[in-house]
Amino acid sequence: NRCSSSSISFALILRACANSAMGNVVSSMVLAGLAAAQAENIVLATFDGTASTTRMWKEQNDPVMGGKSSGTFTIGPGSAIFDGAVEDVPFLRAPGFIKASTTDSRPFPDISSCTNIELEVKSAEDFAGYRFSFGTAKAPGGKFFASGYKSNFAAPLGNFGKVYIPIKNFTDFWDDATGDPIKTCMDSEIYCPDKKTLKNLQTMSIWAEGVKGKVDLEIKSIQASGCTSHTLHALSGGRLCPAIPSSAKACPARNISDFQFEPVCITRELNAELQQRRCMKGHSAPYYQDSQGVFRCSCCGAPLWKPSLQFDQLPADKWPWPSFHSPPINGTDGLPNVCHRGPGYGITMRNATMDLGLGVEGEVGCARCGAHLGDFFNTQELGIDHYCINGVCMVPPGGKLGDVCTPTQDPGSSLVVV
Repeated sequence: NRCSSSSISFALILRACANSAMGNVVSSMVLAGLAAAQAENIVLATFDGTASTTRMWKEQNDPVMGGKSSGTFTIGPGSAIFDGAVEDVPFLRAPGFIKASTTDSRPFPDISSCTNIELEVKSAEDFAGYRFSFGTAKAPGGKFFASGYKSNFAAPLGNFGKVYIPIKNFTDFWDDATGDPIKTCMDSEIYCPDKKTLKNLQTMSIWAEGVKGKVDLEIKSIQASGCTSHTLHALSGGRLCPAIPSSAKACPARNISDFQFEPVCITRELNAELQQRRCMKGHSAPYYQDSQGVFRCSCCGAPLWKPSLQFDQLPADKWPWPSFHSPPINGTDGLPNVCHRGPGYGITMRNATMDLGLGVEGEVGCARCGAHLGDFFNTQELGIDHYCINGVCMVPPGGKLGDVCTPTQDPGSSLVVV
């Protein structure tokens, strides 16, 4: 299959398009003893007076070289308000920062089994420089004033909403002048949040940084989500995944006009769509808000991923297909709407088959109708916890059944076909 022409080797593509014998061997594996795990949230901080989740916070203004940024952090009944303004540092002629951090020494709960940081927030200002950080780790070779793991986030404007930041989006190698990442968890696992930190965050901070403007953020809660007591693989392993539909006419969506839908998502005559379909508005995050809807299966409309789990590798031409982190959205049965069917499934082996479970590399499809979606990778070369999905196999957020992600450019040199 495909994902990034700059990183996929021919050997890896052959592995992903293994013959049917290999597909049969993999799909017939019995994952004995795996019990379904209930994903849960772990509350890290609230502002409602609950003793176990109430923290002490302190606001800090930019102290560097005559920084002019200033703000306040006020805890009220049920929420906290972080407001102020980020101004240019005169000496640097670039925006500074304000931040609010926890200061108490009480240990944090262990979130090492969790997949996201979840913020319930709203912003009264259209400000693009919000960031969240935790811990005190310093990257090898990192900047002098940069400590802790940090990630950007976009706050809903005007109304409260939940923002999900995948833990794998955090890095401790960031620029202490701008707050922007220099090296990410996708570049090397040495920049990913380590187990020691996740078992006790020690401190958390909310930042307004690197963008000049007014800040007015209201926070209700900070949680870790997607937390399990069992391994990630246990969540869906062992159930029966439906067969790929015989033709596009077998899909509940009857009005798909895109000529690439059937050969890519159903018959698999094409290993990948012929045009890049990043399913992203513009060239930098955030592309969609969760409030706009979710990514859905083109064939049946089953919800697949929240926009907050979408990521990319810039520049855009190096990462031309939609990409997501775990976990996929669960169906009404409490199990993910995405099946892991192993390398090469759907090219010759097309029958109903055993779900190998979340985290298993190879082909992935819709757990409701069986349509092919793409591939899951979990390597440094192709991405850690990386769902690489064909845009033509998905309805974009806000779209109706029959819509698919539209091409972002004509076929080019990034296409890999075997």
